[in-house]
Amino acid sequence: MGIDFASSGLSAALLDRATGQLHQIYWEAPQAEAWAAGPSFRIPSAAVLAETAPGSLGSEVTVKSVGFRQLALPAGEFLLQNFKLPLKVGIPYQREAGGMYEPLLQWSPLQAFSIAFPLQGVRALLATLNPSLQGQKFAGLGEILDSAPTRANFGGLPVSNLICRASGLTPETLDAALLDLQGVILGTPAGWSDAYRFNLREAVLGASLVASASQIFVVEDAIATLLAAVTPVKNATEVPPSAVDSALEGEEAAPLSVNASSFSGGTLILNAGAATVELALVELPENLQDLTRADFTCQSFAFAGNAFDQDIICQLLAKNETWGMSIDLPRPGHPDLPSRYQLQDRLQGSAFGLQLLEAAKHLKVILQHQESFALDIGQQHWDVKRKDLESLVLVPFVQQLNRELNALLSRAGMSPAGINQAICAGGMGAWPAIARWLRQKLPNAIVIQDQELEVDRDIFEIDNSALNSVSQSTNFSGKIGRVACGLASLALYPQILDVSQQQYSDFFLLWELMQVLGEETLSFQEILQLLERLGVNTRTCESRILRILEGTLPAGLVPAEEDFMLLAEESRQNPDWEAILAEPLFFEDVSLGYRLNLEHASVVREYLGKLASSSQQKLLEPLTIAWDVRTDTYR
Repeated sequence: MGIDFASSGLSAALLDRATGQLHQIYWEAPQAEAWAAGPSFRIPSAAVLAETAPGSLGSEVTVKSVGFRQLALPAGEFLLQNFKLPLKVGIPYQREAGGMYEPLLQWSPLQAFSIAFPLQGVRALLATLNPSLQGQKFAGLGEILDSAPTRANFGGLPVSNLICRASGLTPETLDAALLDLQGVILGTPAGWSDAYRFNLREAVLGASLVASASQIFVVEDAIATLLAAVTPVKNATEVPPSAVDSALEGEEAAPLSVNASSFSGGTLILNAGAATVELALVELPENLQDLTRADFTCQSFAFAGNAFDQDIICQLLAKNETWGMSIDLPRPGHPDLPSRYQLQDRLQGSAFGLQLLEAAKHLKVILQHQESFALDIGQQHWDVKRKDLESLVLVPFVQQLNRELNALLSRAGMSPAGINQAICAGGMGAWPAIARWLRQKLPNAIVIQDQELEVDRDIFEIDNSALNSVSQSTNFSGKIGRVACGLASLALYPQILDVSQQQYSDFFLLWELMQVLGEETLSFQEILQLLERLGVNTRTCESRILRILEGTLPAGLVPAEEDFMLLAEESRQNPDWEAILAEPLFFEDVSLGYRLNLEHASVVREYLGKLASSSQQKLLEPLTIAWDVRTDTYR
């Protein structure tokens, strides 16, 4: 099963490896649910959480529902959405026995909670794919502390508000397949931390989709986007239900592969979603079975749909608003992550800020098809023009994107003229301006665009200035999960899997290095030989081992500097992290080699032990490979 957990929505697809048949998952709500709007191939990455008896020691946090955005929530409930980004910050752990799960996230100026909350939200979304959990509850992550001094226990997790089905499969056949899954494949932005991969696997195991972490694979989103385009899919012969036909609105007839047989040579993949723009370059061989992970050069740009929305607010709707921030507002088109995290915190902390965010999401769609749009929020009125959106927001974005592509071309040793095709996907990837820029940038390339925003066509002709009329009319259900199809298709190309990353996390490599090194200085080759004796295939991960020895701690062991703005003040002063960063773990003698800082190693070992004890996975052991793939490929 391929699962695309994106910032805005979740989609999934099921592949029968024996026949090559691919079945797209869709969700239905019980008819008793008043909000049920028919089947959906993509559900919002959203969860409604509720705290019972807040302020008491018996306070319990429960996931009430998942997969849709309620406009009005009862007292004591709150909506959790856009919670993909926090999962890369770190791995949840208890600083002390029975204490809070760190790190704490600053969600808004008045609300902070444990990273375990979004992890529980993902787990609840994934549980909708497990037929054995339909209408049932299962245990949570134990005791969680949020920003208040009260202890919050995760109660049972109801997942009965959504039922999953699959195009071309009877409910009985689907249930049998889901209860016998051989693998789950998820996507990740390029360069995101091992902590993110670890948290994804933890959520899959928590939803009981598979029994072992070795059955869970993670691949870059850009690679999955390519596989969705080049894989000729054998669709099942069964006719999908008529209800699904109405949701698709004609999209089912569109092939998942676009002239796959003609794809060859230099290929650019651009997937622009909500949190990042994922880029990759690859020289496609004639036989795709010859394609390996080493053929791809991947890059992630931390500016996409959400940042674009912020730029619409800062440049068009509230240009002179400082939001009470003591730092400069983010520059249009630039990641400027600390500023953006702080700005998002302020926007999410007020009703007006949330309305501005909602307005920005729709303006970027509407103004592609209208010259202007009149907008009212409360007593404020705007006449927003397309030309201003393009000059103040879109142009800076494309300029930065151009710089990123130049850097990627340089890294891959390819020229713009050598690109034969460019595949664009994601909400921002469907913009006509992206296609125009690529046609100028890549003179010999065919630009193939996934028109994901086409399903929003029912809002293009809106002339009502009331914001509510916009937010009610966006059609989310018809969006087909192309990336999920590509992720599922990885099972047909197992040689593309990054075997080294799958087998050996950076956390594991760090642990093993502390096992083999001591006070004696050893050369790099001697260290590799000792690791080989422990069974580590060092040929696949030499560069990562060297980076750790040279002082680069595994990403996600301690939150990255730019991610500290996502944390509550209490977590920013976490004594475990301060202790780890206080000294180098390895000492380097340029001519002789490396030795271990023994005293400091005990601090790191204790911390890794805390991470391992709070998880279902074996953090400090290698993962086996559940599929029959070569593990000796040099990468």
